[in-house]
Amino acid sequence: MTPNSVNLHASAIAIAGLGILIRGAARAGKSALTLSALRRAEAAGLHAGLVADDRVIAALDDGAVRLSAPPSIAGLIEISGAGIWREPATIETAELRLIVDLSPPDAVERLPEKSSETLLGVSIRRIALPQREAAFGADVLVSLCRNGRQQLDRGWSEGACAMQQE
Repeated sequence: MTPNSVNLHASAIAIAGLGILIRGAARAGKSALTLSALRRAEAAGLHAGLVADDRVIAALDDGAVRLSAPPSIAGLIEISGAGIWREPATIETAELRLIVDLSPPDAVERLPEKSSETLLGVSIRRIALPQREAAFGADVLVSLCRNGRQQLDRGWSEGACAMQQE
């Protein structure tokens, strides 16, 4: 790794051009959320692909954080109970737009304040979702990506307020 890159224990996907980094403890459901979000995005007609599962390289590139897979695991995903499989829908690299932290359900705030985290010197929008609830988490991610970059930049509550004022 270089000073401008890190190798993270996480999974990464891209939906509608938005890179998403999914973090959590071992067995928190990172791969399950990844797989569910990919299938739901496809069903919704959104372009989606696996960037990396289990290990993700995050690298600073011209002011943005880009996500990619270590070459030895590119295109592979662990499916609990089934083993390691080759995912046909892959994306070589994606710009990180959202960090998702999988947390115990009782630690996830119902109406959180807008949150961000700095990774490699870049501020990235961050949300927490309940661990081991892949279907719910996938629905949230697809909904956010369907609404695009503006929704990620504004946040849910600001977006709701803006809709009420229109």
